[in-house]
Amino acid sequence: MILIMKRFAFWFCLLSLLICFFNFSGNDDKNLLIFLTNPINLLLVEWLTDINTNPDTSKFFQPLIYLFHLLFWIVLGFVIDLLIKSIKKHKRDLRSK
Repeated sequence: MILIMKRFAFWFCLLSLLICFFNFSGNDDKNLLIFLTNPINLLLVEWLTDINTNPDTSKFFQPLIYLFHLLFWIVLGFVIDLLIKSIKKHKRDLRSK
């Protein structure tokens, strides 16, 4: 448990879930926090707006936004964790020479 708490992926996932819950609870009714904390949603804003304004697909809007938000932060956390791991390994290899 202690090892997972030292990972960026864990903390990014937790913060993303908190932001999604905050939005779901109705406190962010304009989706500003979701969109300002996720560059992927900003890139797809035109496509997402079409989904939200179409009555046939509007039920997919919120889950899709939450999914993009969560996936972006988990992937970013894993990338940062891998970079840190490789830097530590590289430093360890340099010290052993």
